[in-house]
Amino acid sequence: MLNKNLELIIKFLQKNKQNIAIVESCTGGLLNYQFSRISGASSVYRGGIISYQSEIKSKILGIEESIIQKHSPYSFIVLDLMLKGVIEKLDSTFAIATSGIAGPNGGTKDNKVGSIYIGIQKRGSESIMTKEIFSGEREQIQGEATNYAINFFAKHFVPKYFN
Repeated sequence: MLNKNLELIIKFLQKNKQNIAIVESCTGGLLNYQFSRISGASSVYRGGIISYQSEIKSKILGIEESIIQKHSPYSFIVLDLMLKGVIEKLDSTFAIATSGIAGPNGGTKDNKVGSIYIGIQKRGSESIMTKEIFSGEREQIQGEATNYAINFFAKHFVPKYFN
């Protein structure tokens, strides 16, 4: 099902002559797919990077492996660097990032299955990040995280539509 805020985001970006890039891990391309399925999105949607493995976070996004090892790929520090990396690599105005554990395996003491880090950023500004816990099967967690990320972006950067 199409998230209604996607069309609002795209109209907002078009109106302001801005664009967006996506970097995701645990959602595996689902967030990028949501943007690419909207006709006309190519005017504002720059593209995305699916940095599923830490090696890609390092090689493509320029995140030092030592930072990933020290803080875990599922951390605010790495998420922030993912946002900054995709903004630079894809020369975008805005970015959305997701990282976490969709399950059913991989949970840890600090990051249980369903722990998803979601971040948004406007170039030149501080990132805005949250950690949410979703429940259900893997696909359900991925879907909920994707919708949450879209709504999170709309709430913070397209506020007039929420009044």
